[in-house]
Amino acid sequence: MMTTNFLSKFGIVIGVVFSLSNSIAQTPIVDFGSEWRYYDLGNSPPTQNALTWKNNAFSDVSWKSGNAQLGFGDGDEETSIGDSILTGYFRKRFTILDPSLFEDLKLQLIYDDGAVVYLNGQEIWRMNMPAGIINHNTLAASGSSDNAAASHTLGSALITGENLLAVEVHQRAASSSDISFDFSCLAIPSMRVVRGPYLQSLSSHSLIVKWRTSEPGISKISYGLEMSNLSQTVVDITPKINHELKIDNLDPSTKYFYQIEDGIQVLVAPAADLFFVTAPLIGSRVPLTAWILGDCGTANTNARSVRDAYHAYKQGADTDLILFLGDNAYNTGTDNEYQFALFENMYENTLKNTVSWSCLGNHDGGSASSGTQTGPYYDIFTFPTQGECGGMASGTEAYYSFDFGNIHFIVLDSYDSDRSTNGNMRMWCEQDLQNTAADWIVAFWHHPAYSKGSHDSDTESALVQMRQNFLPLLESHGVDLVLSGHSHSYERSYFLNGHYGDSDSFNSSSHTIGTYGYGDGRPDGAGAYVKALSQDEGAVYITAGSSGQKSAGLLDHEAMYLSVSELGSCALEVFGNRLVVKFIRETAIAQDSFTIEKDLSCTLNAPCDDGNICTNNDQLNADCQCVGTPISNVPVNLVLDQSASPLRSTYKATQSILVSGNVSLSPTQLTTLIAPEVLLQPTLSISAQTTFVVMQSGCN
Repeated sequence: MMTTNFLSKFGIVIGVVFSLSNSIAQTPIVDFGSEWRYYDLGNSPPTQNALTWKNNAFSDVSWKSGNAQLGFGDGDEETSIGDSILTGYFRKRFTILDPSLFEDLKLQLIYDDGAVVYLNGQEIWRMNMPAGIINHNTLAASGSSDNAAASHTLGSALITGENLLAVEVHQRAASSSDISFDFSCLAIPSMRVVRGPYLQSLSSHSLIVKWRTSEPGISKISYGLEMSNLSQTVVDITPKINHELKIDNLDPSTKYFYQIEDGIQVLVAPAADLFFVTAPLIGSRVPLTAWILGDCGTANTNARSVRDAYHAYKQGADTDLILFLGDNAYNTGTDNEYQFALFENMYENTLKNTVSWSCLGNHDGGSASSGTQTGPYYDIFTFPTQGECGGMASGTEAYYSFDFGNIHFIVLDSYDSDRSTNGNMRMWCEQDLQNTAADWIVAFWHHPAYSKGSHDSDTESALVQMRQNFLPLLESHGVDLVLSGHSHSYERSYFLNGHYGDSDSFNSSSHTIGTYGYGDGRPDGAGAYVKALSQDEGAVYITAGSSGQKSAGLLDHEAMYLSVSELGSCALEVFGNRLVVKFIRETAIAQDSFTIEKDLSCTLNAPCDDGNICTNNDQLNADCQCVGTPISNVPVNLVLDQSASPLRSTYKATQSILVSGNVSLSPTQLTTLIAPEVLLQPTLSISAQTTFVVMQSGCN
């Protein structure tokens, strides 16, 4: 809880106590439940020397006072007022020290049946009231529900010093049995975050945070392992509106909290859901969950229904990545369209703690150019061009690659880059594939190789070229999953290899792989799709372009196991030797799923790193999943001397760890010391091949 002493720095002095939101973008002036002066004598308040009740200089000392909700007849009132009145009158004073700090006001009203709101004697909002002059006997335009709610945003008309909010609430009829009133007013500062923050270009040791402010200012992020101790900072003192900061020298698989500042004030305050988690070390066989959104840029209730259904299905489980399959903002990918398709009342609560990756769609490309790397799409997203997140340098954000643990992702541009076999994109893709040692390969681009939805892969050139020019290359290097959008449907293939012709040329005998390749891919059905040791052949292709809209087509491509015109998104889950994809409808039901199981030739109980600093004795299980044992029986104080040398794995104490004497670290092993106080004597020997982490905190 914050008091008025704290708020005075923002130019507000009011006699109530309230909670601040995570961002100063909405600073309370008047809260719901506040104390109001009110007049309920059944007539219009008498004037005072020609001053009406709406005037700042009008004296209301004779009026009654009470906390909202004010009214009668519903039984939920905090303060009951006259039960036979036609109109109730309410006044609230507050002081603003510097009105220039605020650009807008957000008003929220609870009423029954109609109301007119005044600020400093001027009408600023009329709700369910007729046009024209309003007096005591004016009736509301119509009846409202009990405790009807409404909101309104307008430019700030605050003045220096004392301000007055005045509200009159009217009945719909003289016989009406109830009246209700409560009100809040939020001041929106001139300097505020209007987009983001959101996360980009995640790696094991770095990431990029981006945001936009309403006015130019410096860029500053404070971050740390605990929400209450954000002791590390990155700063760019160049004033700007579009902010981008890279945070380096981070530990892998580690959760950091952060806040956004402008050098003067905190713009987005630390919170339990304002964090980022670095990627695991490349090659680590740790769990991954990715949320796949195709053609989601409609900025409408369809997209929000799909969003809400995914979160309901996951029930709070972590999501590591968001994969946008293009057409992220309709109709032409303008900056304003992106604002509402991604950042405002859409995905903002996930984007601030989950990194997003994207490919270019044709609608995004309506205002962007891959050749010049310009336009809103390339301004909004920041993707690796030099292999800084894994993979080979592409030199462009139009196509690139990245790693997450033992999964290699390849992102291609099927709209605005050369799709030919001798083009730069294909040559880079081949080099990238040749240089990955990942267990799993996932590729995505916008135009699907197979579709009979709102687009036809038999006849449309971009779809045909991606199938004919890129699938042979990808399949020869062992691609496991290919994701696309464009068609506004969900179409999922069998376990395919070598099908590069049109739909009619598909042959289930020669174009599917394995005993169960022509089945449903479900362990509890016909059987999971299986890849044997060192087998490159076998991939599933998904067209998932229905995250914002659905449209019909023949939906009869012969290589598809399932084709439906339904809203939804996909969840990709990978752990060890198992890859699972689920199609989650807007009803929060998984309509489709499949599993690929791969022989990774793991050695049972072989040591590994599960990416969790709070476990030790990490070992591979029978499914090639790296699983550690949670640290237990933690001592208060721990001394590590020569008898413990070489150090390996994770050590934890509730108070302190002392590394004493001639102690060395095990080469190539990750060693982690976790305690509020860690003391290292200068005789500690650390080799160049060793990863050594000290955390002055505890495990979550």
